[in-house]
Amino acid sequence: MSSTPSIYQQLLKSTPYIIPQGRILVVDDEEHIRTLLKDALEELGYECDTAENGLRGLEKVEENKGKYEAILLDIHMPELNGIETLKRLKLSYPDISVVVLSASRDVENVRDALKEGAYDYVFKPFDLNELKNTIKRACERTKLIRENRDYQKNLEIKVAEQTETLINLYADTLEALVLALDLREHETGFHSYRVTEYSLTLARKLGLPDKALSILAKGALLHDIGKIGIPDSILLKPGKLTDEEWKIMKMHPTMGYELLKKIDFLEEAAEIVLSHHEHYNGKGYPRGLKGEQIPLGARIFSVVDALDAMTSNRPYRQALSFEEAIERIAKSSGSQFDPSIVRVFLSIPKEEWMEIRNRIEKAEEPYLKKLLHNLSKP
Repeated sequence: MSSTPSIYQQLLKSTPYIIPQGRILVVDDEEHIRTLLKDALEELGYECDTAENGLRGLEKVEENKGKYEAILLDIHMPELNGIETLKRLKLSYPDISVVVLSASRDVENVRDALKEGAYDYVFKPFDLNELKNTIKRACERTKLIRENRDYQKNLEIKVAEQTETLINLYADTLEALVLALDLREHETGFHSYRVTEYSLTLARKLGLPDKALSILAKGALLHDIGKIGIPDSILLKPGKLTDEEWKIMKMHPTMGYELLKKIDFLEEAAEIVLSHHEHYNGKGYPRGLKGEQIPLGARIFSVVDALDAMTSNRPYRQALSFEEAIERIAKSSGSQFDPSIVRVFLSIPKEEWMEIRNRIEKAEEPYLKKLLHNLSKP
């Protein structure tokens, strides 16, 4: 291609024009143009590399990933023309501003270049101020895109860090609540962890979404938290409770609800705590809810809570086998328990429940910590 060297030489002789420093790649098949542009751009404060064709230009970009703010790309070159080079550049490096150069004033070329993502188009011979201003804007655009990307990345990191901190605080809260109850009633800790895992197993079989699983798990873990308000003389009594004592004991779902509803991340789980002793036939407590008036999470929980209660030793009776407990739950379908939930419950082999129980009883602190951490995620 022919050009007028004197035009390029003017870049060196012109009045200094402050342009933000950056690194530029000049891709042109004419050596004298590459040399003149390189000298001119370096005089203006830029670092400048050159490439004699599109393929070599792509190699340069690959070798210097993320280091070029702008590329001056000749459109008419052998082997790989400017448009094809531009297409490949934009696939891998969309943030680099590409200014297309050409002696041809063909409108089709301009349209094709802009369509493929060129930032701007400058005709040869160049207007001095136009070229300098275009380079300045191109570099500023690239820097702005990269700064914004870095800002977003840093923001995401900070949000992730803050979220993790919040999750840890939530986990500590859950652990403190479980520990507070465990100090009152020694068996509660493992019971709470078992029914949490049982609840998740049954709920997954029922196809509950992740958010509902999280709410259910927190409600299951803390279902008996209201017992911290029950006097020891009643809570730890080995024998049968009197009618008056039983009235007090039946207050624990309401006590638990009143406690948890004041904690933002446990507010929804509080509904399960309040309703976990309701019966499908309306003969439960504290509100005597019936059928689907009872929250789904509480209907799921009541089934597995009964399973764990029957398969655990009590001062007043020996534990039942899983087979016997499952049979009793089946017989209470439609009265104490939701029949549709019992049907799914009965489809789960007893060995699966036994495996969960054994896993929890053998669990060490890291496992329980992980469970609490997972339950604390938003």
